[in-house]
Amino acid sequence: MTADIDTSSVALKANTAGGATGQTVAVVVRDGAKVVSRTTGPANASITVPVPNAKLWSPDKPFLYDVQVSVLADGKTVDEVGSYVGMREIGTAKGKDGKLRITLNHKITFLLSTLDQGYWPDGIYTAPTDEALRWDIQQTKALGLNTIRKHIKVEPDRWYYHADKLGMLVWQDMPSMKTGGEPPAAARTQLESELREMVDQHHSWTSIIGWIPLNEGWGEWSKDDTGRIADEVKSRDPSRLVNAHSGVNCCASHGDSGKGDVIDWHAYTGPAQNAPEGNRVAIDGEHGGYGLEVKDHMWFEDGHAYQMAKTPAELTSLYVGNQRDVLTSAQRCGISGSIYTQTTDVEHEVNGFYTYDRQIKKMDFNQVKAVNDSIVRNADGSGTPPPDDGPGTPGLAGVHAYTFDEGSGTTAADGVGDADATLTGTTWAPGVSGSAARFAGAGEGDTGASLVKTDGSYSVSAWAKLDEAGGGFQTVVSQDTGNASAFFLQYSGADQRWAMSFASVRALSPTKPEPGKWYHLTGVRGATAGTLALYVDGQKVASKSVCTADASTGHTIIGRGQFGGDKVDHLHGASDDVRIFDRALSDEEVAQLATTR
Repeated sequence: MTADIDTSSVALKANTAGGATGQTVAVVVRDGAKVVSRTTGPANASITVPVPNAKLWSPDKPFLYDVQVSVLADGKTVDEVGSYVGMREIGTAKGKDGKLRITLNHKITFLLSTLDQGYWPDGIYTAPTDEALRWDIQQTKALGLNTIRKHIKVEPDRWYYHADKLGMLVWQDMPSMKTGGEPPAAARTQLESELREMVDQHHSWTSIIGWIPLNEGWGEWSKDDTGRIADEVKSRDPSRLVNAHSGVNCCASHGDSGKGDVIDWHAYTGPAQNAPEGNRVAIDGEHGGYGLEVKDHMWFEDGHAYQMAKTPAELTSLYVGNQRDVLTSAQRCGISGSIYTQTTDVEHEVNGFYTYDRQIKKMDFNQVKAVNDSIVRNADGSGTPPPDDGPGTPGLAGVHAYTFDEGSGTTAADGVGDADATLTGTTWAPGVSGSAARFAGAGEGDTGASLVKTDGSYSVSAWAKLDEAGGGFQTVVSQDTGNASAFFLQYSGADQRWAMSFASVRALSPTKPEPGKWYHLTGVRGATAGTLALYVDGQKVASKSVCTADASTGHTIIGRGQFGGDKVDHLHGASDDVRIFDRALSDEEVAQLATTR
């Protein structure tokens, strides 16, 4: 059954066994005891069943029509089945801010979701009772969430029945192949076969509004094939959204195929700040993941999360703050949904709303529901205009500059401003011109002040030379926040590329830098445009959509970064001519800057 609210009808196909000919199908639709319509048509073919003046299904009003389907041969009923159908639409439309958004029944609706892996301590993948299946969905809805991402699992049919009856929207994942290495041809064929089977078997569930074939590159073998698979799923079921690749920015992903209806980023703790592109909406596919250990309610003696809290109050505060940022991402960036990790603790992961045994509420649920309700209510597509932070200081001298031409001592003078940098753990070496500061994996240059207005537009440039380009991160310039640096102009060891980064996103150079070679790096943050760009030797090599950024008051630092409150990612190499600008430089200005010393 496929509902169509625009024509107030259902396309229904009754498949009969044995390929019998001459059979007809009789369909009766009821609203309680009232007959809404009666329709007859051929078996094994799609017939149009009218549902006049249809009552629409939604999380607020999950109304379902009863459906009776009979197969007749020679005028006699030979088989009969009872079912139900919900009349609802899932699609996309532009909001008042011009950004493409997800719609439910043609109304822009934010899909506020939790990640649900469906684990149980007494059955692992099998729930103890039918009521337990229902309970998880019911409690999720009670928290103000309207969507569940069923993660790397297909549930028993009763789970989807409860989702339909309770009014819960569902992103349905395809279970992934294992990570690591390229899957063999037979495994690829099997994955695609089972994906088609999953889509076909679950087509008539009202609650399922989108398919997710791949996650974070797990088992992915080709970006082109990922796009082809997304196209095939959409062709197989055009009535739903197709999220080609959840976490396309993450992990083992082969990159964005450009296919499907959704651009999905993962960001821990996030939330993600991706934006719609063309005919694709944007969602945050995973974020949050705050954890709390609860004694006597854990599978192991210690637990894991993306960030740990010590008390329920701290956990609640982290969640509420993170969800407020989700609303900002919705209003400023245009994300149409978010997925918080996760519903309950599982085995080693302790980042649920509930403990693994479902016995303990880990947060103040009144605060949780209040912030969730505010997101669903206010993420309506009206948007919030980006900041206008003025023209900034003209010229290429910058507002602060460090030429490192002292050649001795422990101070690098600020040649433009009044924030001299104190050098520790550094030596002097030949620079691009004159001398440079040399870092041996432990030093830093502390400017003693917050030089970058990180919630606005700015640019940071430096000459940098690496002693080695391995798997470790190395930061050229950053600004402390007390947790993770507000930005990193860096070498990303995970990618072995130059990068201009926030904690959850990197604009990466296309090639690996050569140790011992000087490179001119410029990172540009355009707050109005919502971009983060990297330039290498005067040429723009990467740009990412990052629509918001937090203010920070920590010191601007040369030669290291900060993560988890720790001093990390020390530079193994040298830095020269570091400059700070209070505006986003143009392409032409960066090209000119790279030739100036």
